[in-house]
Amino acid sequence: MSAITHNVEFLVESHWARMNVLAWSYTDIAESAYDDYMVANENYVPLPEDDDPTEHFESHKNILESSFKTIVFSAMACEAAIFDLAAIQLGDDYAEKYLDKLDIVGKWVVVPKLICGKPLNISGPAINSLRELIHARNALVHHKSLPGLPDSELIRKADKQMSKIINRTDVAFKAVVLLSLELNRVLEVKTGALPFFEADMKSLTEERHSKRIWDVIHRCRKIDADNAIP
Repeated sequence: MSAITHNVEFLVESHWARMNVLAWSYTDIAESAYDDYMVANENYVPLPEDDDPTEHFESHKNILESSFKTIVFSAMACEAAIFDLAAIQLGDDYAEKYLDKLDIVGKWVVVPKLICGKPLNISGPAINSLRELIHARNALVHHKSLPGLPDSELIRKADKQMSKIINRTDVAFKAVVLLSLELNRVLEVKTGALPFFEADMKSLTEERHSKRIWDVIHRCRKIDADNAIP
């Protein structure tokens, strides 16, 4: 059996003009929360043996709240961005009727390929980070508490339950940056579905990011560059 090759031209829109776009706002909230999370971790107050534990509990609360906001708003940014992208490039009717039924990872895999014939790397750092982010988001959205008056086994279970969420905070914001970088690289245009994190767009965002966030962005740029196929 012989194979038939079809040559197809793809038209990729280079604008992102839509109303009520929220992906950038969600990203800003996630970034601010992630910066707060890193500060809270740097200033963590351990539980004292004999002194007043108030500062410890306040410190722990800051870590939890900033972690949860980072995870939830990062996921919201990714969800909103991929719909905006599909609607701009493929049409609102097509996006709502056929693509909106997919889960968020499926959307990020399918939509770029429909637009330009090339998918994001399904085993690459951006999609893998998105998978971890969605696991953490789902763990928060569908969270189930544990019995009170716990024994030592329940305490270990509770600590493990919360640690699995908190430990994905770093990857949550990185998922947004990595997806933006890989998407723009694959489509060969700055789509605007998510904020820009490329080095040549530094002038647009230089004053918006803290030194901690800049370090994360630089690491993500290197990860994306290493993942790029020559």
